[in-house]
Order: sequence, then structure tokens, then C-alpha cells
Amino acid sequence: MNTAVEDISSTKKRLKIEIPTDIIEKEYKMGLDNVRKRAKIPGFRPGNAPVTMIEKKFGNDIKSDIIDRLVPEYYSKALKEADLVPVTLPKFESSLDIKRNEPLSFSLTVEVRPMIPDLNYIGLKVDDIAVEAEAKEIDETINGLQDERAMFEVVDREIRENDLIIIDFVKLDPTGQKELSSGKDQVMNLGTNIAPKGILDEIVGRKKGDTVEITLPDFGQDQSQEASKKGNRIRITVKEVKEKILHAIDDEFAKDFGHESLESLREGVREGILKAKQDSAAKQQKQQLLDMMVGSHEFDVPESMLERELEQLVINEKYSARQSKDSMSNEVAGKDSGVDISELSERLKPKALSNAKAAIILEMIADKESINVSEEEVKSKVSLLARHLQTTPDAVINLFVTRDGSLENFKKTIRDEKALDLILAKAEITKGE
Repeated sequence: MNTAVEDISSTKKRLKIEIPTDIIEKEYKMGLDNVRKRAKIPGFRPGNAPVTMIEKKFGNDIKSDIIDRLVPEYYSKALKEADLVPVTLPKFESSLDIKRNEPLSFSLTVEVRPMIPDLNYIGLKVDDIAVEAEAKEIDETINGLQDERAMFEVVDREIRENDLIIIDFVKLDPTGQKELSSGKDQVMNLGTNIAPKGILDEIVGRKKGDTVEITLPDFGQDQSQEASKKGNRIRITVKEVKEKILHAIDDEFAKDFGHESLESLREGVREGILKAKQDSAAKQQKQQLLDMMVGSHEFDVPESMLERELEQLVINEKYSARQSKDSMSNEVAGKDSGVDISELSERLKPKALSNAKAAIILEMIADKESINVSEEEVKSKVSLLARHLQTTPDAVINLFVTRDGSLENFKKTIRDEKALDLILAKAEITKGE
């Protein structure tokens, strides 16, 4: 195989590849022989049809098959010989056509990962981030567990702010004559701060059997137009009042969470808080190290990588702006709010460039350190994400496959994280004064 590499830029190359004549001829003759053995030609038994007839009928198919097999193979060999890592699919500059007794020559252009000859990621200095679990945090967490396990018991008294009540309701128009909607045996937990204050103020102090009619507050555009019109009314009938009963925080309470004693529960909570803070600190340190490497290594970024990253940032920014009620955020929502996309792209370009450089650096470190992602690691991460999202592992897999076409991007995320873990492990942690 003859290969020549032309530098169009540091991230774009032209490869000129020539597959020798003897290889092409060998593959062509093998293809003819295989087809001849299988082909059913009227008047001939399989394997006895004249070669010229086979070639005339199947020659183009054989050539196409050779191109489909040999071109990717020799392209991969050429990349390996030139030590190039592609970041896009190649673009062929001419048609591929096999001619008998001639080599197959073709040229293509491809964007490649830039070289970083002096990549430095060992012994980088990063500040130590001291963490501890304070007694107040432990108490607050245990109080939260207590609140989660609270029971509600029926009481015969006036309603208080933390009670749970059962109600019937009827929504009415401003005149109080037209019924808009209704519901029976609805649960309202007044301690969750979900009930609008205008309603809460009118409910507190009432008793079972009381009926109260309230003018609805203006909830804004997020509510249905009919229900949120200023002046609509709601008639509420209290059917039952329940008081929150908290379990005592003691050894018996601790056993509900798999601990033999309250002391053991507190220690478990302390370890959990400490672990969460340590993970957060490590995340900050890894980001600092990554920013440090991005800032200290100068190299070009392939145009296609920068374009993809910038496009994703623009999409994310527009989505965030639509979700936000902040008017300043809405000003960057792109065409949806009349802002020129080019202005948004220009503003996000530095961030896109930094993200693309970070991706290249992590990939190079992962390659150099032979970091791989096993199927077990993928399954473990999928299961963890499924528990976090309260769904099934299959649903998580389907989410990534639907969005990205495969799990490759998910695997890349895991590989990048492993590379960052290695960089932090090899860093020099500096203690503050």
C-alpha cells in the first residue's frame, strides 16, 4: 500500500491511498470464483458457467464488494501508519472505480485530532478542599427522616398550618353561579407550602364541616386561563382534619433505617454527608485541573468539533431561556425572542472552544493511559442513573439510544470521568496556610 499525507492544516489532512494491483486482482479473481460456484445460470450447473459470462453478469457487484471491504481496511491502515485519529467521517475527492490490472487509487480529506506533543497532566497542583459533617447538618438530616416517617391522625380541633386536610371543592366563576370544575375527597397537606397563601390564610382556624368561599389569587400564565382569572372563586368544604405525629428520635426510630441504635444512625448520616461533600470537592478539583490543562496547552480544534459543541450550547441556552421566568434570560432565547442566533453563537464560542479542547485533552490522556470502559461499568452507571431518575435501566438505555443512536456517548462520558479521576490521583494536593 502506498500512502501520502498532505497537511491542509493541523487538524485537516488529505490522504492519498493506493491499493496495489496484485491485491485488487487477487480479490477480483476470488470474487469471481465464489460467485461462479454459487450462481445459477440457465444451461449450466453451478461452478461450470464460463468466467466471461459470470464477469459480465456479476462483475460490477464484485467490484462494489471489493471497494466496500478494502477501502475501509486500507483507510484504517493509512490512519494508523500516519498516527492520525479522525474526528469526522472522511470526504472522498473522487469516485471509486476498479479497473482490471490497475491499482485502486483514491484521495480523501478528513478532520483529525490535533497533536499535543508535551501534554502535561501529572503532578499538577490543586488546592485541598477540607470538608466535615457538622452536628447541625446531621440533626437536620435526621429531622428530615423523621418528617418523612410522620403519621397523620384524625383530630377534632381547628386547622393548623402543618395539618393534612380532606376537602371537597367547587371552582366557580366570579359571579359564584357558574361551576367550572369540582373534586371530592381531595388531600391538602398544608405543611408542604404548596397551598397558595391566599387559600391557606382562609383555611387555618376552620374546623371539620366548615365551608369557606375564597377568591382565587392570580396564579399567572402557568395555570389554566379559566382557573387563574382574577375573580374566580373556590368553595371548599372541610371533611376531615389530621394532625402530623412525629416519631421520637431514638434507637427504635434508628431501626427503621437499618441501624441498631441512634448513635449508629447518626454515624451513618455523618458518613453520607461527608461522602457527598468529598465528591463535591473532588468534582471542583477536577474542574480546576481540567481548566488548568486547557489554559496551558495551545492547539487547534477541528472545525467540526467546535461547530457541534457550539450548536449544542446554543440549543441548551435557548431551552434554558424558555424554561426561565427571568426576562434577562429570555433575551437570549434566539429566534424565538427575536435575537440573532449569530450573536448568541458569538457569545458562546469561547465556552464551546474550551469544552472542545477539554474533550480532546481527556481523550488523549485516556488513550495514553489505556483507559477503557467495561460492560460491567456501563451496567453499573446505568443502574445508578435509573435509581436516581426512579425508572428502569432499560428506560435509561432507550433514552440514550433514542437521543444519540447508541451508548457510545454515554461510554465516552464514563471514560472521561475515569481520566479525570486519574489526573486527580496524580495531582499534588496543596494545603492552605
